[in-house]
Amino acid sequence: MKRNLLLVIFLILAVMAPGVCQPSRALFQEFRPKICLVQYYKNVSSQSQIGSYFKVKQYRIGVIVAPDGLVMVNSDVYPLSLDIISGEGASFSFGEPSDFKVKLFDEKEYEAEFIGKDDQVQAAFLKITAPLPAPLPYVDFASGEEIEVGQPVYLLELLQERYNFEPLFTPYTINAVIPTPRRKLLINAENYALSAGGLLITAAGEAVGVTLRSSMDFSFRPPSEFEEFHKEYLEIAPSEWFRDLIKNPPMLGKAEYQGKAWLGIGMQALTPELRDYWQTPSEGGIVVNRVYPASPAEKAGLKVQDVILTFDYQPVDIKRNEDLNRFKEMITAKAPGASVELTLFREGKTRKQKVKLDAAPRAIDLAEKIQLSELGVEVRELTRDILYDYNLPLDTEGVYVYQVDHASPAGLGGLEVGGIIIRVDGQAVQDLQSFAAMIKRANEGNPRKIMLQVQQRRETQFVFVDVK
Repeated sequence: MKRNLLLVIFLILAVMAPGVCQPSRALFQEFRPKICLVQYYKNVSSQSQIGSYFKVKQYRIGVIVAPDGLVMVNSDVYPLSLDIISGEGASFSFGEPSDFKVKLFDEKEYEAEFIGKDDQVQAAFLKITAPLPAPLPYVDFASGEEIEVGQPVYLLELLQERYNFEPLFTPYTINAVIPTPRRKLLINAENYALSAGGLLITAAGEAVGVTLRSSMDFSFRPPSEFEEFHKEYLEIAPSEWFRDLIKNPPMLGKAEYQGKAWLGIGMQALTPELRDYWQTPSEGGIVVNRVYPASPAEKAGLKVQDVILTFDYQPVDIKRNEDLNRFKEMITAKAPGASVELTLFREGKTRKQKVKLDAAPRAIDLAEKIQLSELGVEVRELTRDILYDYNLPLDTEGVYVYQVDHASPAGLGGLEVGGIIIRVDGQAVQDLQSFAAMIKRANEGNPRKIMLQVQQRRETQFVFVDVK
């Protein structure tokens, strides 16, 4: 009897087997036309002539998200920082990326332009500029809120160049769901794909997320954490991260760019040692170690040594500096102009404090610039990220040295990137326009050298530039 029952089960599975494979083939055929190959040039500063760059060809996975040719790609295609909390700071070695092209599954290639990006969710957007013969098949993302641990999924990606960018379609299982501060999914997998931006598809045929780029942390870790450091997980951003951005993509327009929500503090984690020393009522929190001038925090009266215990009624359970990004994400999840309530611990007592968040000031990478090829220098207007970093008053005047050609008159004279030019031949520099006018007047006087007074972080330097 038992043998007959096993035989029946075997026959049922044998009949079902072709049907089990069919859905995955159908899913691949449905979604393959909806991803594309993005190619562009990363412009790396040549360091030999201002405004000249080495062009390095790059490739990324793109997802078509609208029939008119809107493509979503990972934000690393645009390495410049947009505001003082986004990106990795000033990108002295890179210019703006150029020559974007989108190659569809049918091998047709179209020129595209960069529209904008959101570094916090690792999403950037391109738009095909060439006329399209017909609307493109595109991904209409479903909600990823119901994705659970153990759920079978598929990843649709592109392989690297040595495999001719062929599609890679792989079944996986969701291994973990990280709920805070921004929900994301983890898959325990080796990553052989071309780039981040691969498409996560459920067995029911719904696109619900994209893969994130991985980052390596080379900081020292104690032996107890060594094994954890070496584990590799593929991180997935569920569609809730970017669905609203697809409807209203961020626009780069430099003059109109609005940064993410910003509080304006320096911070460290409330470690167990600090908690025991101050006897705080909560085990975790954010210790304010700097309040930036003219920031929302300063306007609200926050002080150094304040401990933030809750943010807009959410507990701030942060005990390690490695987790500070969780608090930053809590801030940037709000809209600029939003009012939030903080619970602060100050001098042994808790208190409530309302704060109105501002948009983060734009970064030096988006600042107005002047390139003086005859001197071999590019200078930019002073932005708040530089003034904060150098601990200078916000009304500081001058221009920021963004690039210097090593073999140019400025480079040979000793001018270095990162300095602030405050005087030209003894005359105070107010801004970019006054600096350009001073250099022009100096050249018209047919001098042999121009003297620049440069403010470095902790010292003043005098640099002679041989204009002959």
